[in-house]
Amino acid sequence: MNLSEPQHVELGEANFFSKLSFSWINPLLSRGYLRPLTLGDIPSISTEDESDLAYRKFANAWESLIRDKSSNDRRNLVLRAITKVYFKENISIAICAVLRTVSVVALPLLLYAFVNYSKREKKNLQDGLVLLGCLIVSKVVESLSQRYWFFASRRSGMRMRSALMVAVYQKQLKLSSLARQRHSTGEIVNYIAVDAYRMGEFPWWFHLTWSLVLQLLMSIGVLFWVVGLGAIPGIVPLAVCSFLNMPFAKIIKKYQSQFMISQDERLRAISEILNSMKIIKLQSWEEKFKGLIESLRSNEFKWLAKQQFLRPYAFILYWISQAIVSSAVFLGCALFGSAPLNAGTIFTVLATLRIMAEPVRMLPDALSILIQVKVSFGRIHTFLIEDELTKDEVSRFPLQNSDTSVTVEAGNFSWIPEAASPTLRNVEMDIKRGQKIAVCGPVGAGKSSILYAVLGEIPKLSGTVELPNKYSY
Repeated sequence: MNLSEPQHVELGEANFFSKLSFSWINPLLSRGYLRPLTLGDIPSISTEDESDLAYRKFANAWESLIRDKSSNDRRNLVLRAITKVYFKENISIAICAVLRTVSVVALPLLLYAFVNYSKREKKNLQDGLVLLGCLIVSKVVESLSQRYWFFASRRSGMRMRSALMVAVYQKQLKLSSLARQRHSTGEIVNYIAVDAYRMGEFPWWFHLTWSLVLQLLMSIGVLFWVVGLGAIPGIVPLAVCSFLNMPFAKIIKKYQSQFMISQDERLRAISEILNSMKIIKLQSWEEKFKGLIESLRSNEFKWLAKQQFLRPYAFILYWISQAIVSSAVFLGCALFGSAPLNAGTIFTVLATLRIMAEPVRMLPDALSILIQVKVSFGRIHTFLIEDELTKDEVSRFPLQNSDTSVTVEAGNFSWIPEAASPTLRNVEMDIKRGQKIAVCGPVGAGKSSILYAVLGEIPKLSGTVELPNKYSY
């Protein structure tokens, strides 16, 4: 490494000012300007951002909720575990969101004060400097709080995503046989690639949603402070447009659920077809299964298209509401005579309506994303509470103390425990260390089932299975 190049500073070692101004990343940007970056130039991830630590925190919270016998509520365990782990760090994000919202809403009030100050016959220099200082402070607070809010929420989401991805991976290693039938390989990949990814977006959209609602309410308060009762005619169309979004949100939630179900069906079919590709090729069934995949894909596309076709209505409501609300406010001022329509009032009302436009425009998208997140929370919750392989299916013994490798006595096993006839009956097996055993039989005779029984991955109805505490397969 060239000594003249700037040395990078890791995020965990950066001081308060460096984190506040994001100057800790400047050496990396400078090095990238001088020459192409290599893998060695990228700083290592900080310890608190590692996926192993994120998973251990989530696993501890999850286990504590599972062991909590005082609560019979087993709903939303994933959300409750995530909240338990990341609640404190999201408090600081919420504070930044509040500071940003307050500083944004304060701008129309400062504009109102500036216009009134300019109309004074005798201007006080001190008052002007105070207004200028408030404007500078407001913009600085808005910029810094918004940048930290965006960065910290994305970072928190990254930790949530890492924890859930590892949790899904660890769970699929311990699924029982019945649970494996309910969740195909394609579905499990979907949990990691789609649902866990949405969890990473959750903190940003969650804080954005409630901060937009707060911004909207505070903007309405500013309107009432400036024009008084004249704001009432403008609130009515705004409320109507907001309530019109509610049925759209319910319909989008339904379409999103159906889309995820159809996507799982397609991935399940693709996984089964790929696993059986040799038979499909031998029997020349390519066109038949191609048609099956295309039909499942068209069903998936149908629900996705219905969901996307509803989005323009939200944008139509947004553009219509802006013109209607501003016209209604000025009409209310003229009718009620609550405020003079001078430059200060008009500029302040227009600036406030511009601030109100952001929540009206963003809230439909935010609600849509939160609906998708809720669906993903439910899917991951359903997967993580599935039955696991029990440890008492197989007994362990030290390898050094015995010359026996595998022992099965009077074993009865069944893939479906409720079935009248077990899959394997009265299995007797005694394999010595070093022996080579071949399991022979026709298709469907139970060869694979015997191996699953030895590994403890098929429900045991009766009998004993003993394995050494260390084995490979």
